[in-house]
Amino acid sequence: MQLDPDPSIERSRQVGQKSSPIADLLLPPANLASCVSAAIYRDTLGVQMRPEDRLNYFPATPLIAVSRIFEGQLHMARDLRAIDVLRSMPSLPNLSVTPPQDSPVCSWSPSGLRAITIAFYPDAWAALGGSSEGGAIPDVVGNALMVECVDISTYWAKVCSVLTPIWARTRQDQTGHAAWAGSNRVADWARHVTTRAALSGTGRSLRSAERRLRRWTGQSRQTIEFFAKVEHLHRRTIQNPDVPLAQIAVDSDFADQSHMGRAVKRATGFTPNQFNKRVENEEPFWCYRLLGERF
Repeated sequence: MQLDPDPSIERSRQVGQKSSPIADLLLPPANLASCVSAAIYRDTLGVQMRPEDRLNYFPATPLIAVSRIFEGQLHMARDLRAIDVLRSMPSLPNLSVTPPQDSPVCSWSPSGLRAITIAFYPDAWAALGGSSEGGAIPDVVGNALMVECVDISTYWAKVCSVLTPIWARTRQDQTGHAAWAGSNRVADWARHVTTRAALSGTGRSLRSAERRLRRWTGQSRQTIEFFAKVEHLHRRTIQNPDVPLAQIAVDSDFADQSHMGRAVKRATGFTPNQFNKRVENEEPFWCYRLLGERF
């Protein structure tokens, strides 16, 4: 689906230059939290930036990501690529969906960008009519994202107000959804969805539970538990920045520091030392800093 830029957002664009990019973490209301994990908003319009600082690095994730570009262009790769490669790739449509990713991804914008990305839990996405492989955006979600507004806070409130009653009706028809209050933590969702898979249906064997989990999320239990473990590691690192990596590995239930290092590289594309330094100092890692605000 290709959308024209929102005219009301275009009118709201400030004249002149901002001193730095804007990045906001937006959380859903409680009654939508079992459907939507969170949203991230990025605005670099009017900011003087080097081309390499217009890169955006994102971690591997078990969630469905739906993005709306209000202004600007964005080129995305399903792995970590150099700017020259990204520049040659087609730009994303104004409204797009990215399925769960088992490796990190990156994107690049040639100039100023204003966009929002909303992360849906895969089983909730499926209940709304979406596919775990991405594909078309369900009309109920597309219509919600197409609302107009003047500022991002108002826009997010409107999106949530459209989705909330739709999700309330959907939950009534989906066994197991109503029992979970929701959370912005992948680990909480992982416990919920794996438990629901184990206790639902007539077959209670491990194989039956795995089949249900794959049908709802498109992923295995081991994959979902991996993401929960990496999130716990991220939380421990944010809350305890001065603790040695070897201790964090033990506290996060990894066999040793090497085991933890392989997990970090799988999720981010970098070793723990590389990753920590870049998150602290480099603009393209703004998403990791933003997601750390959850902790």
